[in-house]
Amino acid sequence: MLSRMTARSFAAASIVSICAAFGANAEEAVVKEVTAKVGIESTQDANVLDYYPQMQADLEAAIRERVPVADDPAGYVVDVILQDVSLNGDSMLPSSMEFNQMEGVVTITSPATNATPQTVPINLRAMAADGTAPEGFIVVPPSEADFYRALIASFADAVADELPKYMRETAK
Repeated sequence: MLSRMTARSFAAASIVSICAAFGANAEEAVVKEVTAKVGIESTQDANVLDYYPQMQADLEAAIRERVPVADDPAGYVVDVILQDVSLNGDSMLPSSMEFNQMEGVVTITSPATNATPQTVPINLRAMAADGTAPEGFIVVPPSEADFYRALIASFADAVADELPKYMRETAK
């Protein structure tokens, strides 16, 4: 009985120590550069940039609002490439300019280490609510601009949420 308790206590202490070590690295880790690129060309198969030519700047600004950038030569470099914007999987958006899906990749590089850059997919899909409201309430659908801002913000939130998971190696 005592050996089981000792083993559990040791295991718990080890887990706390490991988590504390990761927490310390995550707090020390800083981002020195953030770039966002829309890797979608306006073609016969994709027209998002025809409707939203400012999407790249909007996405980068939204990410920078969520990810602090410091002037640290040992900081991480974060590159975001938005690869697809579509409405229910169709990259040719309708004239209403609606889209509900964004797919991209975040590459996280630490120039201060010999670690391999980490690549993380970010896939976002907005789903419509059932459209019913409780009795006495009026359903107010979001405008196209509200929806655009919400999807850009949600994509930036996803990028910011994923970064700490990959910013943990120690500088060598």
